[in-house]
Amino acid sequence: MSSRIALPFPSLRRSVLLTALAAVASIALLGLGVPAASAHDALTGAAPADGAAVATPPDRVELQFSGVVQELGAQVVVRGPDGTTVSQGDPEVVDTTLEQPLGSRLPAGTYTVEWRVTSADGHPISGTTSFTATTGTGAGPAADGASAASSTRPAAASSSSGPGIAIAAGIALVLAVTVGARSLRRRA
Repeated sequence: MSSRIALPFPSLRRSVLLTALAAVASIALLGLGVPAASAHDALTGAAPADGAAVATPPDRVELQFSGVVQELGAQVVVRGPDGTTVSQGDPEVVDTTLEQPLGSRLPAGTYTVEWRVTSADGHPISGTTSFTATTGTGAGPAADGASAASSTRPAAASSSSGPGIAIAAGIALVLAVTVGARSLRRRA
């Protein structure tokens, strides 16, 4: 006795086979579109430390991460007590460390450090730390010449290709079911 199902029409068999293959392909595409669960890198430390009080503002801020961060797209904006940008130039990335130079004339007060980097797994991560300087390093705001890029807020996170793959798989599945239904309707 054979375990195969005998369908009455060869074209019906082909339609069922094509529909099943399209469904399997759609499920496989959906599986590719779902990103693997992985731990993104995280901020592990800062100098000055988050919430710390320091005697004078440092000449640079240093951020430490749990993994290597990418230089492309790394952004750090340090704002002084009055909200002006005191970070100067581009941040420097060395393995798991991100350093941002600061201006030379910095007043006493609370400083906010806004950062955004791309972690080793390709996902953007961002956050904020702060520190307080009890005395300043000179009168007035940061030295002129702060780059235009450092005066902007970090950009929003980018999206991945997962939704595009899921949409394509959904369209393929709908087309497969439509073709299969039409073939069955023609035979009936």
